[in-house]
Amino acid sequence: MSQLTIEDIARLAHVSRSTVSRVLNDHPSVRPEVRDRVWGVIKEHGYAPQAAARHLVTQRTRLIGVLFPRSNQYLLANPVYASIGQGVGQMCTRRGYLAMISLGLGDMEEKMLFNMLRSRHFDGIVLVSSESHDPLPFFLKEARIPYTRIGHDPEGDDEAFVDVDDTEAAYKAVKHLISLGHQRIAIIKGPAAEVCIPRRYSGYIRALQEAGLPIDPLLVAEGDWLHTSGKAGMEHFLQLEHPPTAVFSCNDMMAAGAMHAIYEQGLHIPEDIAIVGFDDVPQTQVIIPALTTIRQPHEEMGSKATEMLIDRLEGKDGQINQVIFSTTLVIRQSCGALRNDATREGLQHIAPIA
Repeated sequence: MSQLTIEDIARLAHVSRSTVSRVLNDHPSVRPEVRDRVWGVIKEHGYAPQAAARHLVTQRTRLIGVLFPRSNQYLLANPVYASIGQGVGQMCTRRGYLAMISLGLGDMEEKMLFNMLRSRHFDGIVLVSSESHDPLPFFLKEARIPYTRIGHDPEGDDEAFVDVDDTEAAYKAVKHLISLGHQRIAIIKGPAAEVCIPRRYSGYIRALQEAGLPIDPLLVAEGDWLHTSGKAGMEHFLQLEHPPTAVFSCNDMMAAGAMHAIYEQGLHIPEDIAIVGFDDVPQTQVIIPALTTIRQPHEEMGSKATEMLIDRLEGKDGQINQVIFSTTLVIRQSCGALRNDATREGLQHIAPIA
């Protein structure tokens, strides 16, 4: 018997459904011999008594599924997802739930996941995805599975999500470079399917236009979030007749790759080229020079998304909440703003973004 129900237990133990419920809830009114008979049936059919019993009564597993991007094959190399997962796990522990994480789904894993979702193995889902036209939200809605999303699709107005204002964050980063005197500022973008990328590109364009600077398509490189694509983008820029004097990278891993390419050409950061990243992963403080970047509160975002989901599961909040977190421009040595203090290891200045 693959799925043991309360009716199955009642039939096999020769008791009523209400008696099974009282046994599973440890009600004192049940006679010991009846209690033993009911538990004997549950154990005989291979269920872990306490967890299975609670699930049979409440239809709750206290499991939260955490789904990361389907298209990203290098999740374990990206510290952003580790920070998000830590926030999810901490909130689950605090609220008495267990987080189960699924990394980078292929076709076979996706079929298994859909089967698990249909079988209601999870009480709810935290979906970490800003991909446009991601099929998972549509499936979750059709299956009536509660979920919250970290990152959001503009078409998902009815979704509960947490996110940051990518446009404003990128605008502030590029505006900072302009304030330092740079006029040829390049950008290394991320995967085209990620809806945050056109937002960050929009912020880049806005800053240039406000400063009266031209939009040069030669100063735009595509990327895939990884070190290698940042390095390739920077190599392209360095081959131009008029290379950029500054680069805004849409994440820190690509920024590190860009720095690698600059050093391979015998150039210096920030004296020859300034760099600004996005994310503020831990490595940004230990690379030389320390990377100026946009800080996203990834752990807090994971925690808040999970809290919103659990509140909904427990009936504490029936509304669809949408939370936009503030980002911070963390000014370190790679942009040149602190050039005179470059010998002071770890020096940084934090400028909040409204």
